[in-house]
Amino acid sequence: MSDQAEKLRQMTLHSSKPTSPIIKQSAKSRVITVTSGKGGVGKTNFAVNLALALAALNKKVLIIDADLGMANVEVVLGCSASYTILNLLEDGLKITDIVTEGPRGIKFLAGGSGIYHLANLSDAHLNHIIGQISLFDNWADFILIDTGAGISRNVLNFVVAADEVIIITTPEPTAITDAYAMVKAYAGQKGTAPLKLVINRIVDRDEGQMVVDKLMRVSQRFLDVAIDHLGYVYEDRNMVKAVKSQIPLLISFPEAISSRCIEDIAKRILHGENVQQKPRGMKGFFYKFLEYMK
Repeated sequence: MSDQAEKLRQMTLHSSKPTSPIIKQSAKSRVITVTSGKGGVGKTNFAVNLALALAALNKKVLIIDADLGMANVEVVLGCSASYTILNLLEDGLKITDIVTEGPRGIKFLAGGSGIYHLANLSDAHLNHIIGQISLFDNWADFILIDTGAGISRNVLNFVVAADEVIIITTPEPTAITDAYAMVKAYAGQKGTAPLKLVINRIVDRDEGQMVVDKLMRVSQRFLDVAIDHLGYVYEDRNMVKAVKSQIPLLISFPEAISSRCIEDIAKRILHGENVQQKPRGMKGFFYKFLEYMK
């Protein structure tokens, strides 16, 4: 683990130089929040496996677990994080000391309740932490933020601050209703990031398309909010087996139909690299996040 931390430390130090031949000075990580209107729809599973799919496409990915109640990313990845963001200040650690290495070179950072302590810090301490986290702008192509379930203010803060938002739902009527509630809450907060929809656990394509049509139609009609359809993920028992074994789906069952679905979604995300607004990276994300916390 110490060797992995040292490697990342060297990468961040070298990539922060303006003369680095591999990093464009204007480059910023794409910060994507993965959320849902309710729990139990497979949000964290999707986020972790999306990270692995993007990594397989030669993209560098950091996952931030922003679920303040349960550390589900650790469970799905089968690894344990010893530190959170707050340890950057309390223990004088560097970002490279608290990040956890995952499969395929993805990185994992536990946020937890430490994120909400940021609002109470002095400007000096806050700038130190944000400066450390922002080092990942010189390394990561994508930063995926896995939120808690529901539409609480805590969850919405992560949603409205992101460059892009992926909403996960299933064909169950309650899940569809709660996904719409998330879109409505987002509209109420005057969010500007593109909303993208993934329908999980579909039985067939017609079922998935019915959910897409319904959510896109009512969101446009009643909220004047456009939603892009990102893709479907089929119902697959292999997903359950992967969770039980604590080995991510794309690692344990790479040929499963659900694995192929997530890989297709990763490719669509890459094809949409020219997003509507320029990515602001982690520094931009956290400053916007703190504005909504006030």
